[in-house]
Amino acid sequence: MSKYAIRYGCIAAALFAAIVFQCGSIQAQEHSLRAVYNALGGVMAPIWLAQEGGYFTKHGVNVDLKYLAATSAVQAMVAGGEEVGLVGNQGVDAKLEGAELTYIAGGLPTFVFQLYSRPEIKSLADLKGKVIAVTQPAASTDYATRILLRKNGLEPDKDVKIMYAQDTTNVLNSLTVGNVAAGILSAPLSIKAIATGSRMLVNITDLKIPFLFTAMLSSPKVVKEKNEALTRFLRAYIEAMAVIRRDKEATLKALSKFQKTNDREILESVYDEYRNVFPVTPLMTAAEVQAVLDVSKSPKAKTMKPQEFFDNSIVQKIQASGFIEQVNKR
Repeated sequence: MSKYAIRYGCIAAALFAAIVFQCGSIQAQEHSLRAVYNALGGVMAPIWLAQEGGYFTKHGVNVDLKYLAATSAVQAMVAGGEEVGLVGNQGVDAKLEGAELTYIAGGLPTFVFQLYSRPEIKSLADLKGKVIAVTQPAASTDYATRILLRKNGLEPDKDVKIMYAQDTTNVLNSLTVGNVAAGILSAPLSIKAIATGSRMLVNITDLKIPFLFTAMLSSPKVVKEKNEALTRFLRAYIEAMAVIRRDKEATLKALSKFQKTNDREILESVYDEYRNVFPVTPLMTAAEVQAVLDVSKSPKAKTMKPQEFFDNSIVQKIQASGFIEQVNKR
């Protein structure tokens, strides 16, 4: 082969590589989404791992992922600034107020919390006349507490006072100094609660109380206009949940980055709490939405059906393709 043939062959190979790279870039640009998550705890592990582990890229969708607090995240989706988000029950509240939003995949259909108490509190009955600390009104900690008390014959705000501490750190501090008799917590703050003498009174996670703890929220407009991008996004999300169940180190790496800590004890406590709680097939359920409607103060909550708040079509399409079974066999 002449030196000219070699030279032109190299040029052709380089051009081919450039075309392939460019096509890949164009595809990534075609399938892009602006996404949010609304908490800094382990409940967000699937979307963190999908980003950190490269699963969004693997499935051909470019995701601009950012953190926004719950109310801000939903407001951003209502305004169209964000297109999809892993959030809590706030999407139900927004739709009750007229927002065009819909949940497109499940996250956690039950609470993941524990109720910690002062050492002198031996049972839920001992909380009568006492104070429980939660984060904010209408937050999942508030709802979990009210549902738990009622299930055990105690009326919230009457038999047991509920104090709003704003965040879980303040819940822990209030419990530690004795300003409250009990508080709703989860890992990693549960480690500190035990270290300061508190005891776990009830593992609410084990009760599997139906509730829309987290789910993937979008809008009918985005579902229609960016259906393929959302399909790729949810494939990555589903694969990340499968990886969480089998690959501890990969999950710890993602947790470490987004929770900004290298403390192995903290990371492992979060991993242990969330490893087995994410669904294999993240279909939304009527029961988890109905639980939110049951505690909502909106008059419309009594007239709307839970099925009006979600669209399982994309997850059902992914399920029918065999993808979910495939990624969970590895």
